[in-house]
Amino acid sequence: MEEGAPDQIFRRVMSAFATGVTVVSATGAGGRMAGITVNSLTSVSLNPRLLLWCLGDQSERYDFFAAAETWGVTMLGAADEAQARRFARAESEAIEPSEAEMFANVPVLQTGVAHIACRTHDRRQAGDHLLIIGEVLDLKVKPGPALTFFRGSYGRADDPREPSGS
Repeated sequence: MEEGAPDQIFRRVMSAFATGVTVVSATGAGGRMAGITVNSLTSVSLNPRLLLWCLGDQSERYDFFAAAETWGVTMLGAADEAQARRFARAESEAIEPSEAEMFANVPVLQTGVAHIACRTHDRRQAGDHLLIIGEVLDLKVKPGPALTFFRGSYGRADDPREPSGS
């Protein structure tokens, strides 16, 4: 049996679930682009194509992302750990135009191994997070290993279809 406060135990247990790492990005008032590191991305439905991510209600970027009607997802590559760390901090949320590309009219980072453009389909409060469900508008994938997060550390997952492990 794990020892510690229930919240700490829950965090330790959940850290044993390896995830990919993404940056969700959107455009706000005045064309300002911002990003937030997210590893709570999951598919919901194939028909219609829906996915969801979770936004903490204590996030300094809560109002910006909770109100976004369209947004992009960049699935980070193994070489993108610096972006993951950067967009995890509220003080470095701004995305410069030179770092982004518009994909189906939403900003995504130029880096990464995949991109998804979404329109908000639904929002649901669940505990201390807002579940944001997005309808997929467009998507694309690039070759290369993915950035992962496991037990509080970043790692990589190589494409098993690539014999060299790119």
